[in-house]
Amino acid sequence: MSQTADALHFATHRERHPRTEPSTAGRTCRPVLALLCGSFLCQPASATDARPFTAYMPGGAQVVVSRQGEDYLGMNVVAWGPNWAYLGLSGSSQNEQGAGVGTLTGKIGATGVPIRIAFRMTRPAPQRLQLEYELQAEQDTDLTYVVVELSPGKTFEGRDAVARSQGQVTSVPCPFARRGLGDRVDRVEITDAAGGVATIGFDPPCEIPTDGAARVVLAKDRLGGRVARRLTVTVDLPGPTDWYPSVADLPDEPGIAAWYPWQATGDTGPSAIGLDDWLDRPAGKYGRIVRQGDKLVYNDQPIKLWGLNLCYGACAPDKELADQRAAFYRKYGVNSVRLHKYADGSGWAGIQSRDSFVQLDPDGLDRMDYQVAKLKEAGIYVKLSAHFGTQKLGPADKQYVPFLDEFGTSRGRDARIETPHSAVHYSPELQGVQILQMVNLLQHRNPYTGMTYAQDPAIAFLEIINEQSILFYSSMTPLKASSTLRRQVGQRFGDWLNKKYGGHEQLVAAWGKAAFDSFVGEGFPGGEHLDQKNILPLGNPWFWDPSQLSGSQAFRRQRLLDSLQFLYQLQCDFFQRYVAAVRGAGYEGEILSSNWQAGRAYSHFANLHSDYLVGTIDRHNYFGSDRANASMLARAGSGMLSSGMQQVADRPFMLSEWIHVFPNERGVEGPAIIGAYGLGLQGWDVSYLFQNRDNGGFNDRIGRDQWEVTAPQVWGVFPAVARHVHRGDVREADLTAVRNVHVPSLFEGRLSFEDRVAQGYDDKELDSSQVSARALAVARSVIAFTDEYAETPVFDLAPYERAGPLVSSTRQLRWHERKADAGGYFTMNTPGTAAVVGFAAGQRCEFDRVTIEPHSPFAAVYVTAREPAATLDSSRELLIVALARARNTGMKFSPAGDRMLDRGEAPIMIEPVKAKITLRRPGVPRVVLLDHDGRITDRSLAAEGGELRIDGVRDQTPYYLVRY
Repeated sequence: MSQTADALHFATHRERHPRTEPSTAGRTCRPVLALLCGSFLCQPASATDARPFTAYMPGGAQVVVSRQGEDYLGMNVVAWGPNWAYLGLSGSSQNEQGAGVGTLTGKIGATGVPIRIAFRMTRPAPQRLQLEYELQAEQDTDLTYVVVELSPGKTFEGRDAVARSQGQVTSVPCPFARRGLGDRVDRVEITDAAGGVATIGFDPPCEIPTDGAARVVLAKDRLGGRVARRLTVTVDLPGPTDWYPSVADLPDEPGIAAWYPWQATGDTGPSAIGLDDWLDRPAGKYGRIVRQGDKLVYNDQPIKLWGLNLCYGACAPDKELADQRAAFYRKYGVNSVRLHKYADGSGWAGIQSRDSFVQLDPDGLDRMDYQVAKLKEAGIYVKLSAHFGTQKLGPADKQYVPFLDEFGTSRGRDARIETPHSAVHYSPELQGVQILQMVNLLQHRNPYTGMTYAQDPAIAFLEIINEQSILFYSSMTPLKASSTLRRQVGQRFGDWLNKKYGGHEQLVAAWGKAAFDSFVGEGFPGGEHLDQKNILPLGNPWFWDPSQLSGSQAFRRQRLLDSLQFLYQLQCDFFQRYVAAVRGAGYEGEILSSNWQAGRAYSHFANLHSDYLVGTIDRHNYFGSDRANASMLARAGSGMLSSGMQQVADRPFMLSEWIHVFPNERGVEGPAIIGAYGLGLQGWDVSYLFQNRDNGGFNDRIGRDQWEVTAPQVWGVFPAVARHVHRGDVREADLTAVRNVHVPSLFEGRLSFEDRVAQGYDDKELDSSQVSARALAVARSVIAFTDEYAETPVFDLAPYERAGPLVSSTRQLRWHERKADAGGYFTMNTPGTAAVVGFAAGQRCEFDRVTIEPHSPFAAVYVTAREPAATLDSSRELLIVALARARNTGMKFSPAGDRMLDRGEAPIMIEPVKAKITLRRPGVPRVVLLDHDGRITDRSLAAEGGELRIDGVRDQTPYYLVRY
């Protein structure tokens, strides 16, 4: 018996206690066979299934019970030291004769006392789980709680849990509010949406407070040393359950044995998938990219930029890697790179000099010069985005910012003092160093191009500052940190208020007495008086939210609106100062302000307008970080595409950071959606997928970073998507859905529609009342900044979804939604490209010249003309790209597919795609299989009557070349 099992021998010695789509006009998709189910998502348990539940241990002491792909119950051990200091517990579990056995350990920070929790999880009967815990501390210690956290799934939402404690019965609705289930609870019964009852028993009876989850108390306030606290929890489910006591015991997804290894070498030589001859060389050969209305124009023609990010020291690689990257990017159709955070610090963090924010390290700058030059030679434009956003100032920068020490203490020559978020917008001194850093680079002559950065037309964009806004939730932080900023800003705000109101009495009349000294609770001093110039412009998106201004903040509504307007003007002043400085340095390219959000409604659109005054609108968005199997395809206009709700009528639009975040598995849908609906239908101009770095080739393993552009399930679809983007296959919508915004009315608390923004920091979802985000699948959605207040008309989607899918106004795109979180697909029918992307197994998708019938549950299948100016009718060669998911060898996911349990190891395995493709054009096609670098092989496929069947299991490739 192991030590863990011995510790748990107390188990016997413990104390008692399809939807069918209607046919549409013209060519469309119709079901021809039942949905083929090759993943967990496609295998719902039947009413007679002997094991409707699955229970497993994903790690540590965590137990998850799922039913039909959805979490049913979750249990885990959580601990807090004194004053709610979170206590991280570490440990693992193993399978010992069918039991999940292990130990968690941790040290209470405030007391330094180690604690230990042994656990043993079993399934003693088909419908029962038994969870046993033993808690010990090495000596007496204070703490807040050690609990077993019980989390009911969505099926219990809105339903009562019945707790039994000392003969008393208490009913509490799920999810649990902060009220508790009782002090000595021996049993809890919860009823799911299907009427099944789960019963959880506790021996001995326990105190169970609640806060979203139920917290079954193992210890509270104080824990005696070397005295074991024991608890047994029994879970009786309304049906039998499978039981997997370790991740290794979980069965692999059906069909995964047929996945094939990814074998691309990163070769940049001639290939059938390459786009080497698509990009003009060098970048800027015919002059600068310029902004004309809502378009970016190069050589008198609109241009689309399809790119990616490089960050930190990766912007300044050695020369061999710089050469490889330029060739690799060009091959896959990348014609722009955002050099981001290249001056975020020194060493790995970038090319700042050792002691100054405004100076760059000569060796690092030389390496970046070379990378810029090689990108330019390859026809690839550059966007400069100097740092993360907060400024990291060195000892030499105190000459520019005398009050720098108010933001912190610098230790050592290489140490930096980091300014708070939003600080630069308040301070002319911080703005000065921001400007000087960029001007110094612009005036530097790149020895490899012979031009200064200001002169070089390959430097297409400057970004003033990344992910910063004076109107974001960080707005008040700099004023708390710096007495100098409080004094400076108080003076400026006082002058502004005097100009608007004329004096303190008039200000009191406008604001109301209650508005004064009302931020003392936020950490600001009282005694506010206009004559003292000590009133600060305070607020953030929570305070400025329409629901708060008419609710909890109504007593200081006018103060908040005045603060919003003043801060907006400070931000605009900073941006205009920066623009004037870089123009003075000789830079004539496009300038962007920032790419951040500021809540919703009034603050959101004030922030957007300050960006609009500078130039191209830029935004960031991410998707999928919380669920590995989440898909944007279920709802049209959702996820990253909803960023288009911030496009402005007469400005170009850029999405300079976006990606499906690891371990999300639907990465192929990102380039597909952004390429077709973003840069196509919506008319966006620039896209930069986010990553920190790459090695100039494909990843050898997924998950080395959260953001991986060169993973095969993302980068592998570029040969198709980059082609249709650069060729302009998808027409821009000829219909516009407009939301009217009058900026002065924002500062009066007026907006002609309800604006909705749900932000989880990086992941954002935008929508509105009058124009739904779903309209992004139909029409070009824009904001119009108007000269006077105007109502926003409702955009009626009904005419575009009568046949079932949402049909674009150009009729080239059709989005088939699904009510489930996973599901849905879209089709593309253009002269140059036909495609089906998503969950379209069993659909017969007929296009003008092609029919695609996917047989895989999830896939992106493209047929595209290989040449730049060709169509599916005229091209001598067609390229077929068929990709789905990718996983490391041995990678494990939960039965529901929503969480990764084991990262696995190299090599990367590719999910095979099966489809029937019928080509309807004169001539006899010859189909050749390509290797993973796109090189022609000696293998071929039959294509009788233009009909061919691709099969990734047989073919071991996602790439095919069709020759006529």
